[in-house]
Amino acid sequence: MALSGSLREFALSEILQLLSSQRKTGSLRLTRGSEMRVVYLLEGRIASMRDRGYSNEDPLARFLRRVHRLSEEQLRGIASIHAESNRDLVDLLLNGRYIEREELTMLYERMVLDVLNEILAWEDGTYSFSNVAPPESALTLSLSTESMLMEAVRRLDELKRYKHKLTDPALVLGLKELPDPDASLGEDEKELFGLVDGRRSLGELVAEAPFSDFEAYEALFRLIEAGWIEIMGRRAPEAPAASEAAVARPGLATSWRTEMMMAGACALLVLVVQVLAWKSTPRPTRGPSTDVYAALGVRDVRAALEAERARTGTYPQTLDALVENGWLEKRQLTPAGAKLTYQAGEDTYVLDFASN
Repeated sequence: MALSGSLREFALSEILQLLSSQRKTGSLRLTRGSEMRVVYLLEGRIASMRDRGYSNEDPLARFLRRVHRLSEEQLRGIASIHAESNRDLVDLLLNGRYIEREELTMLYERMVLDVLNEILAWEDGTYSFSNVAPPESALTLSLSTESMLMEAVRRLDELKRYKHKLTDPALVLGLKELPDPDASLGEDEKELFGLVDGRRSLGELVAEAPFSDFEAYEALFRLIEAGWIEIMGRRAPEAPAASEAAVARPGLATSWRTEMMMAGACALLVLVVQVLAWKSTPRPTRGPSTDVYAALGVRDVRAALEAERARTGTYPQTLDALVENGWLEKRQLTPAGAKLTYQAGEDTYVLDFASN
């Protein structure tokens, strides 16, 4: 079955639906300028979204780099091995134990959706289908073309809704309040919650998050809807990418009334301190009955340390100073009966549980 033409005449979704309904096997190549993407089908189901081998433009390599699953150093090592052996990227990942098969399968499916989201948005370009077998791979895939299409189209529609609120990459997002301890946060939400600091812009958060663009926008939108983060303002083009004073400068909060700016910035600083403490609290080794309470207690101590540093510019020399300055009560220095060790440096500190 020879099939080719312009994406202006037939939408990609229609072409894939046709090939799926007729249970076709072959490769659908899409070209737009210098960009090229391929979809391999096996009896109408998606079997692969990449050619065999390895290159910097390999969609799987790009995706693994995008979601921070492989480092640049690891990718250079893989490229070196491929140059010597000509082995396929999937084979190198599995046999080199970079990623286990189950995880790689899930990552590959995420990559397929990410690529589908990209090419479904192409309004021009050409397509060409040829009857060739999908390349052999160490990872066998057979994904429902219709199901993947439906999910990709849903994501495109949802992304438009998210971007209706998150309209500009220059928007600055900050913390509004800490989640309820009983709230169920997804891993993507936890990851992004830890990045939101009142200084990073929307574009920076999406770029730094170990997710696809859609996954990052979805998580940020959910956090805003839940009332845990908020849009503080918009970064001016000439503003620095991330300055120490950005957290407490009213210029970021251009939508607030002038008299509320400083109060809001102070509240934000407190919330930043709390969430940093919340995320960095170490897990005690005192036993299952006291783990949770001790960890929560250490969170309070860390929050007090950050608040004292924000007030004075340095960490206190002793934990007792937190009690003397009114940040904590004496009993809070022994959370759940645990003894703490503390050592202050010029710009950092070490806080841990004392060994029994």
